[in-house]
Amino acid sequence: MRWYHKAIYSLANSVLPVAIKQQMMGVGRATVPKNSNPWGIFNWLPKKHQQAHNIDLTKLQSYTAEELLELLISVHPDVSYALYTYLRMGDTDLTFTAKKPNGNADKSGQLVLDELKAMLNTPLPSPGYQHGRSLEKLDTIQRMMIMVRGACAGEVVLNEQCNDVVDIVPVDPALIWSRREPDTNRLTPWQYVKNPRRSANEEWFGKQKD
Repeated sequence: MRWYHKAIYSLANSVLPVAIKQQMMGVGRATVPKNSNPWGIFNWLPKKHQQAHNIDLTKLQSYTAEELLELLISVHPDVSYALYTYLRMGDTDLTFTAKKPNGNADKSGQLVLDELKAMLNTPLPSPGYQHGRSLEKLDTIQRMMIMVRGACAGEVVLNEQCNDVVDIVPVDPALIWSRREPDTNRLTPWQYVKNPRRSANEEWFGKQKD
């Protein structure tokens, strides 16, 4: 604690009544992190929650519905608990069954499904941190998207030869927009990217990626 922290603390102890100090400090000892300061009220929170508490409530009309819902999940206990309960109650075992068009079991298709599931459950060879690729985790993310966004979306990642599946990546439905093709007048989905990093083999329309 720096000298001016001690001065402010001693001044508050000498000025504030005992009842007020007990209400502020609680019945037990209050621990203070090293990076705290007397002016940062919410500096003990993670950065996302700090930003949420610094939002001007008089300007909420400038936020989108998606941003408001994410804000409620972060700071409102009832909303966060409702999402947690929904995800926990819906966490059932996944089963995959391959069938032929006539409804009979497809043994060869079942082998493909089992190989795909085993591949996604196997971590990629990398020394660094990776997000889990298991279908159980993907299912949890997609169910959260359904609850928060009202829909879910995903993208199948193929290998360089485009003959095998490498990964299945969840995509935020709020970032998917429809663009009408000028020649065919057909609506095609594009993904909005806030800070695009374009590659040579990708098609872009402004900040939207094909």
